[in-house]
Amino acid sequence: MNKHSASLISVVIIDDDKSAIFALQNFLELMPEVVIRGTATTSQKAIRLIKEFEPDLIFLDIEMPGKTGFELLKELGKDLSRPNYKVIFHTAYDKYTIEALRESAFDFLLKPVKEPELKEAIQRFLKQQSLPQEPQKEASGLTLTQMVTLPTNRGLQFIPKADLVYAECQKSAFSLRSTWTVVLNNNQVIKLRPNCNAASILKHLGPEFFIPLSQSAIVNISYVSMVEYKTQSCYLFPPFDQKPLKISRQYLARLKERFDVI
Repeated sequence: MNKHSASLISVVIIDDDKSAIFALQNFLELMPEVVIRGTATTSQKAIRLIKEFEPDLIFLDIEMPGKTGFELLKELGKDLSRPNYKVIFHTAYDKYTIEALRESAFDFLLKPVKEPELKEAIQRFLKQQSLPQEPQKEASGLTLTQMVTLPTNRGLQFIPKADLVYAECQKSAFSLRSTWTVVLNNNQVIKLRPNCNAASILKHLGPEFFIPLSQSAIVNISYVSMVEYKTQSCYLFPPFDQKPLKISRQYLARLKERFDVI
């Protein structure tokens, strides 16, 4: 986390609706792992708060007077060369879900925010922060161990491993040939070359953080919320929880052997 205590999540709440701020505060103040550094109803005050306290987590409304939440983030991006915060958008309108994904939102909550959903988001944030982190590099960029090369029809595409959520093979209705696609955490979908298979993809990704679910699916373990034995399904954290990934019987047995402590 940022310059605050590693056991606490520092939070800033930004919303032009004071009642929405009050509701979030009431829930968050019941969580001992959260400390609220400030609240803002205008984008100007919000920017000052974020620069001053460098919060770990920002609860950000989207429809605000003057600047939208998306515009505020873009302005912050110009001023902060290496922002360390995560953003949870909260809004009364689900029409912004896709744009929130493009902005790499950590989560997306609909108003009125429900306490169980908020608790789940906080626990997921804590879990992500507890994962082993690669050392930060300077302007020279990421190391090769932090990157993955994806073979596409256009050539090789280099992306950070942490950005890759899962890879999936899909059969075309018009061809006998199967196509692998990769889904990134900004909702971008990358189509791989036709000659790819599960073994070659997993070899590129590495088995430390990527696990095969079948001959047709590979997932980044940091995005996995639950493996359900009965339905042989792998559920991901929001916002990638709309469609569970299927696990074959053979690979489910391997997952049990590797992770099940009982």
